[in-house]
Amino acid sequence: MQFIVVGQWQGSASSRAMRLGDGAQAIAADLPRSATTTVDVPAGAGDRLETAIARYTSVRSVAEAVSEEVRVASEPVLVIGGDGAVVLGAAAACTPATTFVRLSGSAGFRALNRAQPVAAENAAVRILTERPTDLFPGLVTLATDHVLVVGPRGVEDAERNALDRAGIRLLDADAADPDSIRAAVDATGPDGVFVHVDLDVLDPGEVDGLLEPVPFGFDGAELLAALAAATAGRPLAGAAITGFAPVDPSRAVDDMGVILRIVGALSAASRVS
Repeated sequence: MQFIVVGQWQGSASSRAMRLGDGAQAIAADLPRSATTTVDVPAGAGDRLETAIARYTSVRSVAEAVSEEVRVASEPVLVIGGDGAVVLGAAAACTPATTFVRLSGSAGFRALNRAQPVAAENAAVRILTERPTDLFPGLVTLATDHVLVVGPRGVEDAERNALDRAGIRLLDADAADPDSIRAAVDATGPDGVFVHVDLDVLDPGEVDGLLEPVPFGFDGAELLAALAAATAGRPLAGAAITGFAPVDPSRAVDDMGVILRIVGALSAASRVS
């Protein structure tokens, strides 16, 4: 497996960006250097350019850089770092027959409305499936019947209804047992699986370094079982781990046990052919 780390937050003084950068670098320290590539994040917050996406120019720049690295990789890639918007570029590993599995505390299907710009991480699934042609034109478009959202809590009715209309399967935290996940993936008939783990799928008691913790999530063992179910018998096309944001770099070590188990599980899945 190859690794792409999104974590050099150049010129940004925001607490959020610094925490995400610290998280990415903490994970990178335990990855093999020879198999790891770093993608820098551009300076500044970015401009929405009258789009429906907050910080659009920055999000697009990172997405295109990650996508380019994924496309030239000779083996499955695990993209690490940043917030959930990083998956926009990581999904370049997907083909039309790949099932995209998002494990997150949120559904990622917020509406795209220029009057009320949304953070890309909160609309990542919608961007990958329903974005206008002029928005991230170089990125892949996913078929909604090959998308599965696992583990969110507190999904608003409007977002849940939008997922239903789009034909995207949602298994919230209460319904996301391994058998249900395996059955939902199998029902799509995929030739491979892409897995996006946003760490807020975990309960805040399991990992401390989260920007927006959501109660009643998976524990570490439940998440590993979910990953095993999602990838069972299917090649791993690629993966992403996002959302690690320790409050202080010195505290990152407290969360590394569960994170490295996730990295190990995805690395093992990448060796299935």
